[in-house]
Amino acid sequence: MATMNENGIPVTYALYPDEGHGFARPENNLSFMAITEAFLSRTLGRRLEPIGEAFNGSSVRILNGGDEIPGLDGVVVDSE
Repeated sequence: MATMNENGIPVTYALYPDEGHGFARPENNLSFMAITEAFLSRTLGRRLEPIGEAFNGSSVRILNGGDEIPGLDGVVVDSE
């Protein structure tokens, strides 16, 4: 992640502390899909649905690149 940041490559690092290799909680799955949609929108140049309530109840912690996701304000962003 540090090397990508140093080279100006946008990277968003989202951590779900209460999940393993998959998503057991629907709230976490929905927030992950919102992050994925933002990535695809930026990469493919397509429209992006507003995040709305996609992060409600999710345990996500954005550790890097929260500014890469429009509408992410209000979601817990850690500085680690």
